[in-house]
Amino acid sequence: MINAIIGDIVTISEGEVILRAGYVEYRLLITGQTSSRLSQLQVEDRQKVRLLSVLHHREDSMTLFGFFDEQERDAFTQLQSVSGIGSKQALKILSGISVKQLALALDSGNVKLLSSIPGIGPKTGQKMILALRNMLVLDDEKTISPSSSKNGKLKKWTDILDALFDMGYDRKRSEEVLDTLLIQLGPQLESLGRHEAEELLFRNAIVALG
Repeated sequence: MINAIIGDIVTISEGEVILRAGYVEYRLLITGQTSSRLSQLQVEDRQKVRLLSVLHHREDSMTLFGFFDEQERDAFTQLQSVSGIGSKQALKILSGISVKQLALALDSGNVKLLSSIPGIGPKTGQKMILALRNMLVLDDEKTISPSSSKNGKLKKWTDILDALFDMGYDRKRSEEVLDTLLIQLGPQLESLGRHEAEELLFRNAIVALG
């Protein structure tokens, strides 16, 4: 298996990138999220770029998929365990929603949000929840700077804030709502595990934000 490819970016488009490694150029299919992150790189940073990869080998073709980070690659693999979702559909899903947003939607059972992804209907959204609930693990090490939050307690819930921001909600307003919910739901949250607490906060934040 090819775990990763390190090379210079030749071209980037919405859906693929070409990397030159030595005397070989590799075409990798990528998500919109990875495409956006690669496009934001400065010219000097487009050399020796490392993309994690997945190789699909069929009788008549070989396809390389590239990912900016491990979380996105894991999500791509996990999505294909759901009946009816293949590699192209998984790539499309991850182009329409961030991994953090996807994980929170799955864990909170948010069929409406999943159904808003192009190509995903309520039935497929429900199947995704049944198959992948609590299966996508986010990196809890990431925190936000104290200056970006009115309360240091919010640093623990960065994933929720990031997901709300990805959904289009104002970050400052989301912080205010989450800060209020932490006070209101404090005793209940203390009795829950990490995933259950995130689900509860995420559901209530969506309601509060309208």
